[in-house]
Amino acid sequence: MTLIKKEGPSQMDVVTATASVSDQDSTKDVSPATKDSHTSPADPTEAGLRLYDHGGMVLVPTPTSDPKDPLNLAVWHKCMIIFLVGSYSAFSVLGTSGLSAVYPSLIQAYPNESPARISDLLTYPTLFMGIGNLFSMPLCVTVGRRPVFLFSLLMLIVTGFWCAFSDSLGSHVAGRSFFSMAAGQSEALAPYIVEEVHFLHERSTKLSWFIGVQTVGTAAMFVATTYIVPSMGIKWWYLIITFVNVALLLLSYLFVVETKYERVEATDGAIVHLNFAEADDSRDSESGAVRNGLRLRPDIHGPRTWQHDLRLFHFKPVWSETFTFYKDTFKSLAIPSILWLLLLNGAFLGIYVYQASTFAQVLMSPPYLFKFAYLGWVQLVQILDCVLLVPVLGYGTDLLAKVMCRWRKGVFQPEYRLISMSIPGIAAVIGCVIYGQAAAHPTQWSWMGVVAPYHLGYFAFLGANLVSITYAIDSFPRKAGPVLLVICAGRGFISFGLSYSTVPLISKTGYDGAMNIFAIISGVLAGIAVPMYFLGTRFRLWAMQRLWPKLNQ
Repeated sequence: MTLIKKEGPSQMDVVTATASVSDQDSTKDVSPATKDSHTSPADPTEAGLRLYDHGGMVLVPTPTSDPKDPLNLAVWHKCMIIFLVGSYSAFSVLGTSGLSAVYPSLIQAYPNESPARISDLLTYPTLFMGIGNLFSMPLCVTVGRRPVFLFSLLMLIVTGFWCAFSDSLGSHVAGRSFFSMAAGQSEALAPYIVEEVHFLHERSTKLSWFIGVQTVGTAAMFVATTYIVPSMGIKWWYLIITFVNVALLLLSYLFVVETKYERVEATDGAIVHLNFAEADDSRDSESGAVRNGLRLRPDIHGPRTWQHDLRLFHFKPVWSETFTFYKDTFKSLAIPSILWLLLLNGAFLGIYVYQASTFAQVLMSPPYLFKFAYLGWVQLVQILDCVLLVPVLGYGTDLLAKVMCRWRKGVFQPEYRLISMSIPGIAAVIGCVIYGQAAAHPTQWSWMGVVAPYHLGYFAFLGANLVSITYAIDSFPRKAGPVLLVICAGRGFISFGLSYSTVPLISKTGYDGAMNIFAIISGVLAGIAVPMYFLGTRFRLWAMQRLWPKLNQ
């Protein structure tokens, strides 16, 4: 595979490789591209990657002929990774937030403790999930994704037993805090792994499937929680979660391979053209296995073996990278688009936290008078969010990006993703207004006025999360870890602060007043997507020139 590196006036390297399918074998013959095969990023308004070239799909990042390249994993293996990290995330979220569905059982379990003290079991997990990200994300850059992910599962198992056999509220709170630190990797590391085994043009779709697995698993177990805890006790609820995590650890040890990989053909942030007819080529030929249109070369790079996949550490740790990671994280806060995504995700998560903390009280009060067991089935409706999320924001965002690329003569810009932010933005505003009115005036609204907006708010958070993560990684692929830490950990701290303001805000403004405030905030933040669409390219180029100039050398 031949790569032609073109020097240009911009701060970004341009790497061009045009491939064609040979009828004789399954390899790709590569020839230099023409001069006009790329858009020069000298003008920052036109900076971008060419996703279509001469009628073919451009693969970004550039795949290699190395069998150990995570992009060259078989389709079934990639699906297995999505399922395992999604399942891990589902039970992590369940363990940290599932007790909110059985709060009366917690009151009964600790009759001598004040409700404010018992509520620490529900509020502290959000804080410690953010703290967990602060430790895990730098480590995943230093030692690799696989050991951090497996250790997180092991920590979930240990702390799960701790919580199950805790003999005091203080011990229970401490155990849940450490459990939540291990669960924090479901927010940043898990989607990071999913993104690393897929190409740019399919990231949104695959990430939506990951979120779908997580949401369906969590919703189903929320229903089970309302039956398990009252009949079997909190101890067995933790034990069931822990036994599932044991199974996930064993399967993940076998199938969740290391996804950190250093490519030599091209660097992230470069403009890469790889033109071929079949974008997702995976087959075997007489001359060897073919992945992504390229014949794998184990004779040059070495084969992918079970011994290689099962190895825990694949890299010699360079601990100075940890300091660099934290420094890059603080630098990311100076990028307007990343800071905006942090505030947007924090606000949307705050809406979900607010509604999740109050919907049970509203539905169990007159005139609705829901039975306690019904609340779990209300949570099950979250599966409908996945039914909307996967096709509308998963496939839809990727499809929209491809349509915009064709319209812009094949050039891809991450800002195309931001067009999809309008859907969760509208959903958040509508959900806030209706929920506030139904909760404040229940006699004038059906119970669906509470349930439907609640799930509309959850859909808004999932959608904003999906678009934000995909946009952030597309914008800064070589600094994806720091920007994900800013968004995922930062929103956890924001939601933790909001969780303590829920009761005072309701008592001061009422449900409708509080939700109207959230609607205004979410509407303004979602509306900022419009200027970000036009200015995002300039912010990206500014960041590469001022914050990380060495990446352009």
